[in-house]
Amino acid sequence: MRYSRFIYAILGIGIYYFIIACSWSDLLDTVKTMLPPKTWNSLSPDLYATFWGLTLYDLHVPKNRYESEIAKLHANLKSLEELSDNSSSAITKRKKEKERIQESLDRLSSELHKHEENVVSVSRRLFHEKDKWLSSCPDTLKINMEFLQRCIFPRCTFSMPDAVYCAMFVHKLHSLGTPFFNTVNHIDVLICKTLQPMICCCTEYEVGRLGRFLYETLKIAYHWKVTICLLFIILFLQIFYSFSGLVQLF
Repeated sequence: MRYSRFIYAILGIGIYYFIIACSWSDLLDTVKTMLPPKTWNSLSPDLYATFWGLTLYDLHVPKNRYESEIAKLHANLKSLEELSDNSSSAITKRKKEKERIQESLDRLSSELHKHEENVVSVSRRLFHEKDKWLSSCPDTLKINMEFLQRCIFPRCTFSMPDAVYCAMFVHKLHSLGTPFFNTVNHIDVLICKTLQPMICCCTEYEVGRLGRFLYETLKIAYHWKVTICLLFIILFLQIFYSFSGLVQLF
């Protein structure tokens, strides 16, 4: 199984570079020959190629990290301006340091803007493509098993960024409302049917990456749970206060 995951990872890297060198239709024709024909009963070449062709950069902007680094640079600028040494050498040194910090600020701001534009562009593309990813698959009951086996597990153990990417990609499938993709069934198949044998086949480092993928996946699921609980509480309070008799009783 470990050998199979390695093969799928190599195939995914090949797809990434193939996208650059040829048209999308040529890529899909090539993808169809990479896996057994029965695979495409529960997984489409479009979804497979899309999954392996994107990276974490395409799905997520670590805006807090950007803002934190930008704030540090602004603090460094402020501390330089507060220095009291007015000798010519100190002024020259401060000027060079300010220029260096300002360049870093400009570079970070530009990088953040480009990153946000890229994520928006990719999200727009995925929204237009989502309806054809799984709608043509005749065996919809095995979609999540095939998706985990061919896409998620080979990539989530590849590196920590890939582990986060896998969780983000599943969340993107859910948030887009991808037809025939059942998020609850995905988590059920992941934890109840495939997790234990997967752990037994992992190395020490791969288990750490798999754990990061599970953490990110369950973090999203926990957020959904909290949101649903809050909605039920709000609904209960609205019903409760709509009956004056109940309010007077309590």
